[in-house]
Amino acid sequence: MFRQVDLVSSDKGGGDTAAPVVSRDGRVPPETSPLERLLYRPVPLWLLLLVIVLGAGGLIAFGAVVDGWQKSGALGRAAIQTARLPDTIKRSFEGSAPYFRGQYPRLPAGFWRNPAQGLVDPGYALVSPYDPERGRSVVRLIRLSDGATLRDIVPDVDAANARSRFTSALTDVRRDKDAPRNRLMHPLLLSDGSIVVHDSSPLARYDPCGRLMWSLDGIFTHSTERGPDGTLWVPYRHPRPTEPGVRPTFWDDAVANVSPDGTLLSSVTVAAILERNGLGHLWRGRPYSDDPFHLNDIQPVMADGPHWRRGDVFLSLRNLSMVALYRPATGRILWWRVLPWRFQHDVTILDDHRISVFDNNVLMGYPREAVNGTNRLLVQDFAKGVTTSPYAEAFRRNAIATRAQGRGTPLPDGDAIVEETEQGRLLRVAPDGTVRWRYISADAQQRRFALAWARYLDSSTDGTAIQKAMTTPCV
Repeated sequence: MFRQVDLVSSDKGGGDTAAPVVSRDGRVPPETSPLERLLYRPVPLWLLLLVIVLGAGGLIAFGAVVDGWQKSGALGRAAIQTARLPDTIKRSFEGSAPYFRGQYPRLPAGFWRNPAQGLVDPGYALVSPYDPERGRSVVRLIRLSDGATLRDIVPDVDAANARSRFTSALTDVRRDKDAPRNRLMHPLLLSDGSIVVHDSSPLARYDPCGRLMWSLDGIFTHSTERGPDGTLWVPYRHPRPTEPGVRPTFWDDAVANVSPDGTLLSSVTVAAILERNGLGHLWRGRPYSDDPFHLNDIQPVMADGPHWRRGDVFLSLRNLSMVALYRPATGRILWWRVLPWRFQHDVTILDDHRISVFDNNVLMGYPREAVNGTNRLLVQDFAKGVTTSPYAEAFRRNAIATRAQGRGTPLPDGDAIVEETEQGRLLRVAPDGTVRWRYISADAQQRRFALAWARYLDSSTDGTAIQKAMTTPCV
């Protein structure tokens, strides 16, 4: 006696079938291939539940390893690399060019001098534009009297990255800061024509031909300034946070002092400086943030004055909207102020009693930190105890409004050099808004590239360095 078996086919009209013929009791006819037998084998409910439970447990364990990956040795390093995989895939599809995605007037790339103005600027500029032909940023020395490019330095940043040994949840220098993606932040020109540069990457010095002279491993960020003794002051971010109880992605910013030959002389965290001076509440009293300080400028004091001494430094802490006068010799904060600047950058010492501050003037409670109209270049007068905005009309007339970064340097004659970083625009402006000259970082289609903190050079103080950079032969 035969038992009736109902067969179910996925294709009643003939032709290829999408699945094997299976009986109601789950058996597959013998003519089915072994792979089909495996794929269509019934799965017990208990086994499915076990896989779900083990998978959830594995995800929890993986998250725990990632969260404390620094203490987990090779397993931790493998886990953090796995966690970075989506970001790595995303970056592989992104271009390296730092295009500005906002609105701006279309203007030709390069240098333009206002023909209606009689001023011939005797200075020079050191800029880091993205070069579309090279597919990477370069350090460009420009003569401002006529806009001539005197030299392009193409630093071998991959050589510096190859020497790097740190691991961090914050960045992977070989992936994130290779030659096409490295923006060459705030290049410093030294007397032999060499440059010191970084980009949230190792600090490195290159000769005028771009060859690596030395590198200092770690995450160096934002400004690079030379102190009165010739040493360098650079913001530093610990690859692995030293602050207890924070996430691996915490920005543990520090004030670093480096010798001209690349030796780290000292480093003290911003958290420690604030704590020592009774100001820890300025960040500890806020909701947790991976980036509570955002140290973006260390400006050394070059000469004694009534309000500071040679060797002091001004600190700009963007995310606290705070500027502080700090004495490294004693560890003391001598003066500090939060507001009227908001998310500021670039402190410049003007004389023995005044500083300027590039104020991004950000509406902090708004999405994407919108600029409140325009940026400002404020002047803080220590003698009078007042803050003024002498370039308000210049910023209004030229609609200067970079949301992030930005530079401003008042000149002795009353003009100012201003970098609108995101929009790739560098200007010399009079207080009334008259543009003396401009430099635009853009491609042939006039699409803007972000700049990376240009530096104004004076031949009276930087003449030897400029000459060396111009004339050093490369073979």
